[in-house]
Amino acid sequence: MSAADSSVGPALAMLAIGAVPLGLVALDALAKEAPVDVLAAGTVESGLYLIAFAGEVEPCLRAYAAARRVAAAALEDQILLPYAEERIVPAFVGGVRRSGPGDTVGVVETLYPPTLLAALDAALKGAEVELVELRVGDGLGGKAVATLGGATHDVEAALALAARALVRGRSEGSSTTIVPNADGVVGQALRSGSRFCKEWRG
Repeated sequence: MSAADSSVGPALAMLAIGAVPLGLVALDALAKEAPVDVLAAGTVESGLYLIAFAGEVEPCLRAYAAARRVAAAALEDQILLPYAEERIVPAFVGGVRRSGPGDTVGVVETLYPPTLLAALDAALKGAEVELVELRVGDGLGGKAVATLGGATHDVEAALALAARALVRGRSEGSSTTIVPNADGVVGQALRSGSRFCKEWRG
């Protein structure tokens, strides 16, 4: 799938597997089980093997079940969103650098990327906010982070929804943070990407 292709969906799934060999076995199993689009698969710095895929609901359900069966006890976290919020897949594939409609910034951070996707889905579906940036595992020690923008009351509502979703996943080490009336330098930093070293590719 190309970064410009945002038509994949509506379902989105991600698995975090604690053993690389079983990650490869799970990837093989899901690809053989049903026709889905694998968005990304590989290791992150924490040692987890992440697999993200999308497609029509029924094939994703079958592929997700097949991957979970073979990953078994090595499965650290997982999420299947049958109807993922439509901005998530394009952001996951191509990244985003958008300004929100207001001057408040909200941040959701998790140790486990699948749990972040669940929280982000809830936040975007339930509040009038913009997805400014989505990062999964890249240069974050395996963590995941989503940045939202909007009016203060909307960002507060989005973070409340995200917090409720977090407790249904692997919530240890997770956080939600609001930066009300953020200074312009914050928006500038986000528009250029939140990496400190922009050339980092790990």
